[in-house]
Amino acid sequence: MTCSLLFTGSTVGSVVGTIVLERIVNFLGQFYPSLDQHTYLPAVPFFDRLFTKNVSAAFPCGVGYSPAKARFSSLVLGGLIHPLFFIVMGTARNYPALLLAYAIAAFARSFWTASSNFYVVSTPKKPLGVLLGCWCIGSFSAPLVCQTLMAEGIPWKHFYLGSLVISAIALSLTIFSFRPTRHEFLADRKAALDAMQITPSAHSPGTDTMIQLSHEEKVRDSSARRVNAQSPPNTLLLALSMPYQWAFSLFAFIYSGSETTFQGFIVTYLLTIRGSSPDTVGYVSSGFWGGMAAGRILWGYYCTGLTFTQRKHIIHSCTGVSFLMTILIWFVNSTIENALSSAVVGLMYGPIFPGTLGLCNDVLPREVHMVSMAILIAVASAGSAVLPFVTGIISNMDGMKVFCYVTVSQTVSMFVLWLFFPSSPPVRV
Repeated sequence: MTCSLLFTGSTVGSVVGTIVLERIVNFLGQFYPSLDQHTYLPAVPFFDRLFTKNVSAAFPCGVGYSPAKARFSSLVLGGLIHPLFFIVMGTARNYPALLLAYAIAAFARSFWTASSNFYVVSTPKKPLGVLLGCWCIGSFSAPLVCQTLMAEGIPWKHFYLGSLVISAIALSLTIFSFRPTRHEFLADRKAALDAMQITPSAHSPGTDTMIQLSHEEKVRDSSARRVNAQSPPNTLLLALSMPYQWAFSLFAFIYSGSETTFQGFIVTYLLTIRGSSPDTVGYVSSGFWGGMAAGRILWGYYCTGLTFTQRKHIIHSCTGVSFLMTILIWFVNSTIENALSSAVVGLMYGPIFPGTLGLCNDVLPREVHMVSMAILIAVASAGSAVLPFVTGIISNMDGMKVFCYVTVSQTVSMFVLWLFFPSSPPVRV
């Protein structure tokens, strides 16, 4: 039960991250289009004085918004916050510190997942399944590495402190991969200037730079010409007002809770009910994660050639096959069969979450995509905390036999709920 409480910390971090995500991303994406020099810092006069002699030259053109800069800054922010999770975990002396660590990790992931998922689905191939599949590979590898280190007598806390090296590598790769290019800066700058409706006389024909006016002319003209480019609208309330957002969120809540319940309790179920060997039963969980990684990577490669209807039916089939596998685990008294069924459940669960995100983006308007995915992930995190916690309470009272009752009911709920989702995207006027 105490382990389930840790997911409560994750839920709190995800909810807080989702609430502040849009405001922080919009702030990080602001820049002064009139400056001919690109900076990664927000559009705050104090920062720009570090790079320009006449920061007031920026004010006549106001403040613009750069999607490339917002994406880069939010990913770097998440990369800077997440290592705190490893530090707190590696130095924690009490349980509240562990809860804080989980909340920090979830808060940082809210920036990572929303920005990276939104970017991936905007690319031509939309390889969201591959991205989430790589996440599963990490979930598959990390416990094996930790278990190996502990078998060598290394304290488990050192695993978290050593993971700071991985955080540094991840942050370096993020900076290298997502830093805005000169082309993106010029494109965002042009879009911001066009949105501000700057008069042509303020620009040099055929160039990307502005004609340098005198300081007095800039100040005199600032009150008349300073018009900020329109920032992205506040889409959080807009997304929450859409019924399909709530429907997809409910499905994500059940799915994520079912995923966490299954992989968290399957080993305990096999040990207590099936009498499996403690030396080998741990590999069942790895088989589940391996199946999920394979399912998500395959989905990422092949889903781009599928229609909306085909993707919807495939996900529905995955929930149906998962239901059959949980029935086999319930009634077949065999550790080997249960292990194989667990791997198949992971394989079937693999496409469900990336497929749900993709269909949600197809149903909802584009302006709410980023915050919509953040909401789905936050609700999914809540499901990962609530449903396993409830399962733990019930199992403490009635024993691990309830594991099959819970997993079967969860897969049935997903199968039935998915019937009510549209088989074709709505027509937008």
